[in-house]
Amino acid sequence: MEKVTVRDKLWLFASRPHDDDPYFGRTHEGTIVGCDWSRITPAEGAFMLGTPNLMMIISDGIPVPYSKDAKGYLESFCRLKKVLWSCTGSAGFRLGIEEDFICDMKEKYPNLMGGFFDDFSWDPKCTEKRTPQQVKELFANAREKFDKVSKDMEIWATCYVEELESYPVDTFDDVDVLTIWSMHNGSKERYENNFKKYEDAFPNKKKAMGIYMYDYVNRDFIDLDNFKMQCETSLKWLKEGRIDGIIFLTNCTMGIKLETEKWLRNWIDEVGEDIL
Repeated sequence: MEKVTVRDKLWLFASRPHDDDPYFGRTHEGTIVGCDWSRITPAEGAFMLGTPNLMMIISDGIPVPYSKDAKGYLESFCRLKKVLWSCTGSAGFRLGIEEDFICDMKEKYPNLMGGFFDDFSWDPKCTEKRTPQQVKELFANAREKFDKVSKDMEIWATCYVEELESYPVDTFDDVDVLTIWSMHNGSKERYENNFKKYEDAFPNKKKAMGIYMYDYVNRDFIDLDNFKMQCETSLKWLKEGRIDGIIFLTNCTMGIKLETEKWLRNWIDEVGEDIL
């Protein structure tokens, strides 16, 4: 049996370079935060961290499926083990051809192994959130298209704790992996309790923990001790088999002198080859 390491289960949540530049420079309180911009591409971010897997998220509709940019990104991921392409992008952006693009590119790029639904609850075309039935249909349609190409293709989705209050459990029947995110810094107890809610609601479904390297709410550094707690707690769950992956967000917050990025690179070097 092939040995599986911690590194094999690490992912970079990625989008086009410069995507988060508006958040940098100064906080609401006027404090300088690193430099004013990041130029790190998705593939560079994965290389810098040492994560072999990546999910490429469309932001403001870019890169457009089937465009030269989109194909160029897939080509740049040629050395990665696993790649997901977003079916809904940040803020719920969606053209409706994302699954077709993923299926059409699968033969040329075998490491493209499915689709990622980010911010699926939001529909930019209207002022209301997608209903449970609309979300369920999104997942079901993707499942149908992916299964025609390969039964091994997966559907992953971004989930916040409030999603449990808005969507019944069966909404996620066609989702293979729930990725659990917490935007706000909090105590270890709160971090564990938030995860436990998903563990209790979905005992038989794979889960991955999403960890932010940057504090978007306050436009500031994330407390390093809190960041370490999230990484080390998630690693414990990974080794216990309670989660199936850890995701770090994102390449376009890298290169601006974040303490979290520097610590994370060293931490992955230390734990990456541990056998699961």
